[in-house]
Parts: sequence; structure tokens; C-alpha cells
Amino acid sequence: MTRTGVGKALLLGQDDRWERLFVAENPGADSAAVDAFVKRMQGYTRDGASLDLEENEPGIRCVAAPVRDGSGDIVAGISLSATRPFMPKDRMQALVPVMKAAAKEISVKLGYRQG
Repeated sequence: MTRTGVGKALLLGQDDRWERLFVAENPGADSAAVDAFVKRMQGYTRDGASLDLEENEPGIRCVAAPVRDGSGDIVAGISLSATRPFMPKDRMQALVPVMKAAAKEISVKLGYRQG
């Protein structure tokens, strides 16, 4: 969950789980790596979307966004992945609002109403 874009999207706003899951999935990670992950997750939560910068698979990048149900809980995630040549960082940033809009459209169909 801490290496993929969609896994991170499912964890947005759940800061009580981030450190524990990261350490479990990355045995031997030092405190600097844990702190860096938590900081990235704070930014992803603020942005409402997450990225996989080749953390799960070398050469594969991903942009993801959470899908919410009628209660506002995150129940799923959507993502778009491509190889590094087709997914440079500027394209990833341009895809964030696209993925957020698609996730919101699905969420609304599940009864989500943004407060």
C-alpha cells in the first residue's frame, strides 16, 4: 500500500497508519526514509491525489486518486500508469486534476457529496 499510487490513494488522510505500514512494507527503513514517506503522504492528502515515482516497479510511474462513498469514506482508488518515458514529472502533475475529476465523478455516482 505504501509503494503504489492507488495504495497511497487509499491511505490519504489516515496519518495514524502511514508510519506503521511503511515500516512493515520496508523492513530496515531508516527514520529519514520513514519521515520522507510521511511528508509525501501529507502532501498527497493535501493535494487529494498520490503518485508512484517508481517505488513499486522500476520504470513505472503512476498518478492515482481516491474514490469515496456516500459517507465520504475512501472505498477505492483509480490510477493511470505508464513507463517513465511516457510519464515525465510534468505530465504526472498535469494528470493530477484529470484523475481527481474522474475519481470525483465516480464518487458522486456512489452518493458522495462534497461538504
